[in-house]
Amino acid sequence: MGPQRRRLRMPLTVSARQSSPSGEITDCHVHIFEARSLFPMQVEPAYEPPVSPVSALLDMAGVAGVSRFVLVQPTPYGDDLSLLQASLAALGPRARGIGVAGHSAGTADLARMNEAGIAGLRFVETRLADGSRMPGTVPLDALCDSLAPRLGELGMHAELWAPLPQTLSQWPRLEKAGIPIVLDHMAGFNPAAGRGHEDFQRLLAILREGMVWVKLALCRRAVGADYDVIQPFHDAMIEANSDRLLWASDFPFVRYPGTPPTVPGLLERFCHWVTDEAVAHRILVRNPARLYRFGTAAGPSGHAGGC
Repeated sequence: MGPQRRRLRMPLTVSARQSSPSGEITDCHVHIFEARSLFPMQVEPAYEPPVSPVSALLDMAGVAGVSRFVLVQPTPYGDDLSLLQASLAALGPRARGIGVAGHSAGTADLARMNEAGIAGLRFVETRLADGSRMPGTVPLDALCDSLAPRLGELGMHAELWAPLPQTLSQWPRLEKAGIPIVLDHMAGFNPAAGRGHEDFQRLLAILREGMVWVKLALCRRAVGADYDVIQPFHDAMIEANSDRLLWASDFPFVRYPGTPPTVPGLLERFCHWVTDEAVAHRILVRNPARLYRFGTAAGPSGHAGGC
């Protein structure tokens, strides 16, 4: 049995609720954690995960005005999708999942995942400090060598968590996969390298061509929560192709140094930066509805949400 873990409680504040958008907004990157007695972990994490069940997610949604969710399989659970599937069943049509599977997963296995609401699989090339692979993850080779045709047959996609240089070095293989590719955490660029760095400029070129989707998870790129440093990169991605961007919080902010952000605060910052209602609606509502096959999204003049 692992150490006692904290049970997450969201701060419910009227001011946060009033300053957030409402409607069919999708948070495209959240995690669910449960008590180990209910859902054991395959891998002992190097951090202390909170007990953050579906109820905590719904508490957050009630404050932030988020209606839909993309649940991403946390690495400590490995390829055991029991908690992910139970959470998807509890949330019903307002949620989709991103699962984990290795080379051996057949089309029938993936079809069962898809029927349970899992829209894609996650592959990880982010390494630990010693350079070793992160336990509980599946490398990109599994996608490129085996799984891409099976995912494509089912209309599923691949999600990649990797530093930007690693993604770019593998881009020819990703192109050949022939399925939508979603990049986690603002594609893992290095803010210290600057917006003019060739890697970031190449990412923008790929984005302009509509060849990739990027999750705008600000908190994973900000250094010491200095979000102003991130805004020029955020603006550049929106200018490049707002049709391929997805808003994401990364709730409940595991492995976060210092005081974690709040979802209402992140959403409020997005709305402060993105003042064009049509663009905001595209990123918050329309794009995730298309990629994750949620219900038809209303236009920005309806009640589907916006800033």
